[in-house]
Amino acid sequence: MLAAAGGAALAFGWTIRWRPGRLRRRGPPPLGVGEVLDLLRQAYSATAGWGVGGAVGHLETGTQEMDPDRRRRGAALVQLASVDGRLHVVRDPEATFVAVGDFPYAAGLALPGARHPTTVIDEIAGALRRFVAGMRVAEEENAVSRARIVAGRVSRLVAGAVTLEGIARAAVELGEQLTHRAVALVVTTGDRAQIMAVSAAADRRLSGLELSPESPVAHAIATGLPVATRGPEDLFGLGVPGRRRSERAGIAYPLLDGDIVVGALVLLGPPLGPDVAALEDLGALLTDLGPRLAALRAVHDAERRAVVDPLTGLRNRRELERAMAAYGPRASEPATLVYVDLDHFKRLNDTLGHPAGDAALRHVARLLETAVRDGDLVARIGGEEFAVWLPGTPLREGMEVADRIRRSVAEKPLTWTGTVYPLTTSCGLACYPQPIGDLLNLPAAADAALYRAKQGGRNRVERA
Repeated sequence: MLAAAGGAALAFGWTIRWRPGRLRRRGPPPLGVGEVLDLLRQAYSATAGWGVGGAVGHLETGTQEMDPDRRRRGAALVQLASVDGRLHVVRDPEATFVAVGDFPYAAGLALPGARHPTTVIDEIAGALRRFVAGMRVAEEENAVSRARIVAGRVSRLVAGAVTLEGIARAAVELGEQLTHRAVALVVTTGDRAQIMAVSAAADRRLSGLELSPESPVAHAIATGLPVATRGPEDLFGLGVPGRRRSERAGIAYPLLDGDIVVGALVLLGPPLGPDVAALEDLGALLTDLGPRLAALRAVHDAERRAVVDPLTGLRNRRELERAMAAYGPRASEPATLVYVDLDHFKRLNDTLGHPAGDAALRHVARLLETAVRDGDLVARIGGEEFAVWLPGTPLREGMEVADRIRRSVAEKPLTWTGTVYPLTTSCGLACYPQPIGDLLNLPAAADAALYRAKQGGRNRVERA
């Protein structure tokens, strides 16, 4: 069965490309894309499979009985692979997701369980790559004209995106292919406008930049009308560091969901002439992108509210518990949990009022984020209590991080209404597997260590 699936995935591309005449003259017709994907899923005992891109649009197989969150996660991973072209392997306690891509095509499978040998993952990745290559070859050999392929790809690719980040990446890369210019996508949230994605030819430092309300792009969003700049005038406004002069001018097209502007697609460089054929495809992209961007932004905002503390912007207790539970398959590696409590917080609230208390919590949150590495997680788990999850961190390094947090808060006081107010924190630390032999016991052990730090005089670090 495994050999049949791999052979089918390879033959899907090879026979269509090299022997279309023979396939038409004799024997059964070749397998369809969906049939090959389903055969791959069955061959590797996968619970679900996904394909995206080109004429196939968005395919799913075996997902009917899958948990909606995992179904969405698998589809999002395949969409990401279609944009960045990389192999992605993601494990959670109950499933392993494998996805490969070659823009704008990608495919992926969800395997039951979290433990699969590297050889099996590599074999599945190879079969998926052959399947993706087959999708590309099938479309290239299609009798439909190139113009129709390009025009139809606009709506199909955008429709295949299932996350806000995925649709942003897909839109800028497709915009660059259509116009041969660097492209950026700006998304609005409340009164903020932020660059969510830039194409390969654009300056990567622009990604994540929050725009000034006075910038030309912000003006296009505010008025709902395209805005163009020329020469040295910067589309993204003043104060953007390190910009390349060739990318300062361009045109910002507002993206509309009905009468509401939800963002802008920005083309950098000289404007397109009125007779350029790509304008038709670009118009289709702008028309289709606005409503889909609005829908996925709503989903993104809802998901963010579910895992993010609204006051500090840190992750919440639920997300901390999820991250620790996902660490289970890596149980042979060390990990450290630090509980951090803001000392005398009630006194601060009673003396200065709740707005000052909120400012203090946000101030400490930023200091905590600065003190940790990428891949660590900082969460607010109570009124004035925070947690820092340090995967792959043994006891000695965890103690160094906790003491760095304590010193950082003590050395950087809060400034409120022009007056400086010193702050301190108490930290309790627990490390797995030594001395805590069970990951599930880390929270209780860290809490007990935090209690000892409080009893010992505050502004100190204690370990379990």
